[in-house]
Amino acid sequence: MATTLSKSVFTDTFKDDFADSAGFHKILFNSGKAVQARELTQLQTILQEQIARFGDNIFKEGAVVKPGGATINQKYEFIKLNTTTNTLPTDTSVLVGTSFTGQTSGVIVKVLQVVEATGSDPATLYVQYTNTSAGSSGTSTIRMTAGEDINNGSITLTVQTTNTSANPATGVGILITLLSGVYYARGHFVFTEDQSKIISKYTDVVDTNVGFKAVETIVTSIDDNSLFDNQGASPNLTAPGADRYKIQLTIIEENEVDSDENFIHIATIKDGVIYSAVDDRNSYDVPNEVIARRIHENSGDYFVKPFTAKFDLDSEATHLNLEVSSGTAVVEGFRASRDFPTTIRLPKATDTTIINNDVTGVDFGNYVFVDNGTFGDSASFGIPNINVFEKLDLKDGLDYTGNTIGSARVKAINEDGTNLRYHLFDVKMNSGSAFRSVKSIGTSTSSYFRPTLENGKAVLKEANENTSLFPLPRPRPQSLTDISFAVQRRFTATSNGSGQASISLSATGETFTNTDDWIVGTDSDVYLSASISGTGSTSATLTGLPASQAVEILGYVNKSQATIKTKTLAQKAITVSIDSDGNGQKFLPLNKADIFDVQDILKGGDSNISYANRFTLDDGQRDNHYDLGRLLLKSGQSAPSGSVFVNYRHFNHGVSGDFFAVNSYTGQVTYDQIPKYRFSDGRRVRLYNYLDFRSVMDSAGEFSNSGLGARAIELPQPATLVTSDTTYFLSKAGKLVIDKDGIIRFIFGQSSFSPSLPQKPDGTLGLYDFKLGANTLNDSDIVMKKIEHKRFTMKDIGFLERRLDKLEEFASLSALEVDTKHFQVLDSAGNDRTKSGFVVDNFVDHTFSDLSGGVLEYRAALDPVNNLIRPTFTENNIRLLYDSAASTNAIRKGDNVYIAYDETPYINQNLATKAIRINPFNVVIYEGTATLSPASDEWRDCVRAASKTLTGRTRLSTVQAFNWDNWSWNWGGVPTENLVIGSQTNTISGTVNKIVSDETITEFVEDRVIQTALLPFMRSRKVFFKAEGLRPSTRVFPFFGGVNISDFTRNETFQFYSDGDSDFGNTLNGLTAHPDTSSTLTTDANGSISGSFIVPNNDATKFRVGTKEFKILDISANKEIDAACIAKAPYTATGYLDTIEPTYKSTRVLGVQGVRLRDNAKYQTHHNDDGGDTDHGKGTTISKNTHKGGGTYSNSTNNSWSLAAAVARASLNEKKGISLVDDDPVADSTDTGGKGIVCTEMYRQTQLEDWAKAMKIWYIYQKKYLSPLHEKGYHWLFKPYVTGMKKSTTLTGLGAYLARKRTEHLKHVLTKGKTKDSIVGNIFCKIIHPIVYVAGNIVKNSNKRGT
Repeated sequence: MATTLSKSVFTDTFKDDFADSAGFHKILFNSGKAVQARELTQLQTILQEQIARFGDNIFKEGAVVKPGGATINQKYEFIKLNTTTNTLPTDTSVLVGTSFTGQTSGVIVKVLQVVEATGSDPATLYVQYTNTSAGSSGTSTIRMTAGEDINNGSITLTVQTTNTSANPATGVGILITLLSGVYYARGHFVFTEDQSKIISKYTDVVDTNVGFKAVETIVTSIDDNSLFDNQGASPNLTAPGADRYKIQLTIIEENEVDSDENFIHIATIKDGVIYSAVDDRNSYDVPNEVIARRIHENSGDYFVKPFTAKFDLDSEATHLNLEVSSGTAVVEGFRASRDFPTTIRLPKATDTTIINNDVTGVDFGNYVFVDNGTFGDSASFGIPNINVFEKLDLKDGLDYTGNTIGSARVKAINEDGTNLRYHLFDVKMNSGSAFRSVKSIGTSTSSYFRPTLENGKAVLKEANENTSLFPLPRPRPQSLTDISFAVQRRFTATSNGSGQASISLSATGETFTNTDDWIVGTDSDVYLSASISGTGSTSATLTGLPASQAVEILGYVNKSQATIKTKTLAQKAITVSIDSDGNGQKFLPLNKADIFDVQDILKGGDSNISYANRFTLDDGQRDNHYDLGRLLLKSGQSAPSGSVFVNYRHFNHGVSGDFFAVNSYTGQVTYDQIPKYRFSDGRRVRLYNYLDFRSVMDSAGEFSNSGLGARAIELPQPATLVTSDTTYFLSKAGKLVIDKDGIIRFIFGQSSFSPSLPQKPDGTLGLYDFKLGANTLNDSDIVMKKIEHKRFTMKDIGFLERRLDKLEEFASLSALEVDTKHFQVLDSAGNDRTKSGFVVDNFVDHTFSDLSGGVLEYRAALDPVNNLIRPTFTENNIRLLYDSAASTNAIRKGDNVYIAYDETPYINQNLATKAIRINPFNVVIYEGTATLSPASDEWRDCVRAASKTLTGRTRLSTVQAFNWDNWSWNWGGVPTENLVIGSQTNTISGTVNKIVSDETITEFVEDRVIQTALLPFMRSRKVFFKAEGLRPSTRVFPFFGGVNISDFTRNETFQFYSDGDSDFGNTLNGLTAHPDTSSTLTTDANGSISGSFIVPNNDATKFRVGTKEFKILDISANKEIDAACIAKAPYTATGYLDTIEPTYKSTRVLGVQGVRLRDNAKYQTHHNDDGGDTDHGKGTTISKNTHKGGGTYSNSTNNSWSLAAAVARASLNEKKGISLVDDDPVADSTDTGGKGIVCTEMYRQTQLEDWAKAMKIWYIYQKKYLSPLHEKGYHWLFKPYVTGMKKSTTLTGLGAYLARKRTEHLKHVLTKGKTKDSIVGNIFCKIIHPIVYVAGNIVKNSNKRGT
């Protein structure tokens, strides 16, 4: 057995007396002197000391010289065994590598390691789950079932029956592996192979230090036969060799090392993860420190790649998740980098503190003065009943006379010198009336009061203080206790014959107070001379009253044990019809006050029709009371005609209690759901920050019937205090830091109403400062401030230098402008001349740009980076497709294209001394790798603004004019804007250009991007994924941004985005599931899975742009700590929204046609009966009979006329009442502008543009493929049919059908097959064309014969 090295072994056994103090650095051997054994040993010691001195200066103890490091498996699955029934075999090694199947669960595992029972720990198997498809997936990982038998074919074992959180039957432990490498230990460079150790048997959370124990031993030939002489074929046992000094590194935890043993620290484990570990980057000692110190002195701390941070909601309401992006920083000269996003789970700020005798100020206004200086002056009769806030009429006459112009309620009455303040609320004026017209307020001529008028007008004082909500002195209370305040209450009594009356109190904790402020009234006025005693007691006596008379008393009662009213959330479903308030506002009455939310607004009797988008909720809250809730019809929406079903939630209010506060909502809604309220002046507040003294109206709209829900709340005396012991939530500040090892931590400060930021720990760099709102409501209730640490490279410094140079130039120009402004240029008379000055623009922004003309006048693009102005441009995201055939010197790998490259061996080790097991414990860590394609998305959406039309001038289109040299003609000075159909030029050789059509053409000019904005949410997109290294044959669940997207995921073959040429664009937005149907994801036998998912973007689920994490877990909850396998990949998206304004140019186009006049032919026209001007109202017949001479009559049409001209002429003639009729049927049949063809008749009947287009197609086809004989025959044959169309709708329908089909066929022929052919039209043409050709010949021959 090897001898453990002690301090005296080298000195005593091997006579190694080396000492630094001797100063020996070499052993010099001389001839003739024998070599001593100690000299050979000391020679090694001298050399080793030199190496150690060098190594100690360069490396830390335990440094990784050749990369090794540490890996940890937090998911080392265990199965505890019950060996009472089935015992372990004597040789447990026979179990390793075999597969056991659960006889109940059907789950299959492979045994990796067997640990026998020790102490209270039972015998345990550590396994790899190879098939869990027989189990049921859910929020927990599938494992063996407690108490079941498991069998490997020959051996049966039993799983432990007990399965609690304290003693689980199955679960995970932690196995750490220190990788093979060369470590610097004890001044030597020591090689070690992989070593693993279980550091936590049954939990995945542990704090410990792991490293090596350096064991130094002396090995002799007795311990190792290889130390005998090996010159022969076998060791020579008679010739032992020298002993050996051996250093062996054994994995161990620090708490297992004795104080006198050597421990080499490799890794620190905190909460089950490697907190820090020695690697080749931090192995160096002095060099690292020197370099880091120099970097820190020169550059300080800075960011190389900044970190971004944001908060998200956690699965538990008590916490939030802080997501920190990847990034790189330099901290005290050391590079600190995070290559993947980090999620830190933080508790909300829920610390509290109690403020005893906390005071809340109470005051309110909105009052009118009533003169109380003279008793019996009729200024007031009686006192309003403030216990039920009775509704009072507003009269425009004195002493309750005149018209009722509104209503109001009195909530309190207080003295103000000789005046009384009547505090009003719920003031409602009739349409067209104003409060200034009020002269008296009351219920009858025996119960009213007269407000004091100013300049004959009633005035409401302090109207902006009209509320019964009073803010607490600090925000975010948790609860109020031990409450005390004084309220005003109405009493009635009858005085005795001596003018004395008494009142008393019975409620616990109530006493009378402030008797000097009491108000006593009779049925005729407010009494002035009463004396009151009883302050601090439960009874009060009034003297000096009128004898034997009923009196009303407004006294003050102190509530020393006040309590808070409760609110209970209730559900209610009603069916109602639309109502109106008389002022034009339509609504659905909910008949309950204090509405919490509305869940359904449906058509009565039809749950498929929702009216939710037609209404807005009026929850009934008012500044002074809770009114009945309503659903208000939105402006522009139509009111439902029938009944409407409404399902909503509202608060019921407790009968006992004195006011509402934050305690009222306890147990009903969460703190962040406590309602908000918007005051009438627009301020929006959280009700938990207020004392709520607002009374509740009953379903009848009054405050008197508690059975219908009325809750009349007594108000505190104005300008007094409400005292309470208030518990407040406290805010908390924090700081996010990163240390030089790349560990990100969140440091909390002390909780306070105004918390201070905590100090940054030494050796860290601050990333963000945070302030968490008290009882943090959500992820938005946090103030976050980034701490800037700017890095300036030499390039940045050079850029700054250039900016300084420019700054000098701009300063000079500015000084020049000032000098120019004050520089005087005098004319000959000595007057100061006008100077135009200088304009200087550095092109950093649009400060000096004139953008008033919009994008049409400002056509420039600013380059704020290079400070240049450039031509305007457009930008778009265009997909690139890889063309392998046309590409040279390029290689595509996945979705990326690289320059062509060759692969050569980096390390080639073709010699080996022995074989080793790479994974000696067969440890499988199911932390897979995921690949996405595409892994990012950048897109641009467009919305179009209203079109902008530029009005162009009238343009003459001469494409229809066939007269040569028409460009030289003129229009006699007539502006083109004044030209109409029928306008013509002067006669030239009997021919004129004549306007035959007038149309407006809109030409597209350009699209201009007038605004670009960042889109807040990712668009839906199909993304392919594949993951490897997961648990085999296991169902897995996909998560995107922490949300389970199983409904948007499908199992299918992975393909790279660049392999296809299609893109869905924005067509997937709004989907609630995968368009190809979702499917269950189950890994194969190798632990691989592939498929596709849709990035959701609908009303329920959408994600903000940026980087989100796609994750695959074997559980359906987003809790990585509970998952047995995991794979992650980042997905990044950025979107832009361009607002585009299209510009069109509108131009008037006049159609011109050449026309030969027939020498001014004259025709007989109809006249009015009185012989006046020509009247075309009854029609003018142009025929041979009306032709009177002066030229030649002709009604035939030049076939070169365009169809558009024919249509225009027909339209013009119809407007003028001219009917073209010809005595000659053959001549008339050739007129395309008359009524002799089917299309012309259809156009006449319908005026549809489609028939005009059909006529054009027929005309072009005729010119290209038919002869004039076809035309003559066609017109001659179909004229009787057209005559019948005028009388018969059946003939019209048949004619229209055949005309459409013939048009489709002709268009098909003209476009050479590019449009769809008509079989009916094809057959019709083949039949009819020969027939009309023969008919044309008949007509032609008949004309020749004159028949």
